[in-house]
Amino acid sequence: MHLESYVNKELHTISSHEPTFQELKLQVYRDVFGCFIKEFKTYQPLLSGIKKEYENTLAYLQDQIRELEPLRTHLRLVTEECDRKIQARWAEEQAEIGALKREKQQLQRHIEAMREKQKAMEAVVDCLQSQLSQQYLQYREERDARKLLIWKLNDLTRGSVKEEHPADDNIEAKDPVGLQLALKVCREDLTKAQVELNRMKAEYWDVVPRRNWDTLEQTHRQNLLQLKTLQGDFDQLKREYDTLLELHKSGSMQNKTQDPITAQMDESVSQGQSRTQSRNLKDLINLDAPESNTLTVQEFRAALRTAFPLKSDQEIDELVASAQSEPDNSNDTISSQRLHSLLAESGVAALHPALE
Repeated sequence: MHLESYVNKELHTISSHEPTFQELKLQVYRDVFGCFIKEFKTYQPLLSGIKKEYENTLAYLQDQIRELEPLRTHLRLVTEECDRKIQARWAEEQAEIGALKREKQQLQRHIEAMREKQKAMEAVVDCLQSQLSQQYLQYREERDARKLLIWKLNDLTRGSVKEEHPADDNIEAKDPVGLQLALKVCREDLTKAQVELNRMKAEYWDVVPRRNWDTLEQTHRQNLLQLKTLQGDFDQLKREYDTLLELHKSGSMQNKTQDPITAQMDESVSQGQSRTQSRNLKDLINLDAPESNTLTVQEFRAALRTAFPLKSDQEIDELVASAQSEPDNSNDTISSQRLHSLLAESGVAALHPALE
């Protein structure tokens, strides 16, 4: 009880705000522990050893603390230096941010000024365009007025000349106002005519003219007639071919009738081709000379080329020479009656043996 009272008393006398508060507190407990060892002599060696070890440990720890003190000082200095650098860097960044903000504001003001300048330039351009339009209208009006003035001057000049010649006094002078109205009406009519012309071009750009339509229709009729003639010849040849084919299929007389059938087929085909060529040539001769009795050499040559497209130029010339063999023929014309008689007598082969 005496020791506990001593501890409480001594601890109350020590202020916690003193720098050596922990050491003074430890000293109080050290004194009390020494008195406690003196009173218990039986455990005095053990307790003394414990106290000694604690004292040695405290001394070792104090030595370590004293050794770490320079490091603490250095760490504190480094920390202070880092804080100072951070503050300086922060101040520089704040200054740079402020400068960038001021530059941004200046650029924004410059952009606004450029926009205002652009708006002013656009207004100037619009004004100039309006002035140009007005000036152009004024120019047109002055041009029209100048033309009216020239016309009026010409009328006055003609009037002065007519005064010298009294026979033409009854002619009236033209009114300038009427001429202006007439000019305005002419312009409106010109605009309407241009619009109508554009509409007509848009609506009738693919319409065929009447003369082209008539030519195409006539050509179509001629082609139909020629097609009908060729169809008839083809049908006749087909019937002959079918007949020959039936004869050819007869098995009993196949070997005996092979050569006669072939000869008959060739002869029939040759006759059909000769009749077709003769008919085509007659049609062409009738087209070239429907009303006259003669046919020029050029017309006959063109008819031969159309009727015999596979003939060479030399064979065409031989046919023309054969047609000109009549004694009373001239060098430039051929009698159509002569051609028809030749065709009627022995077909186209009568003109020249080359056609056979």
